[in-house]
Amino acid sequence: MFRIPSFYQEDISYDESVRILQNFGGGDLLEGMRKMDAMWAEYVVSSNTQDPMYDEDDEFFSAWVYEVNAFNVVYDAMAGLFQEEV
Repeated sequence: MFRIPSFYQEDISYDESVRILQNFGGGDLLEGMRKMDAMWAEYVVSSNTQDPMYDEDDEFFSAWVYEVNAFNVVYDAMAGLFQEEV
């Protein structure tokens, strides 16, 4: 899940979140989630270079506000699928 600053938190329904991520993933929900996770990882790696993708986290969240919020909604809804049984 993304730790989204409160300024960038949006109230997005599950259905809208799925549509956003499917669109981002070329029609594939899981691919959309993977791509969003990869965008964050790429940003983090680039932030330790002389040519970062964004100067700060706020710029990243501003650029990807709907996708990161959608990611969190879908992730939260599916979290039970990823929990280990005890």
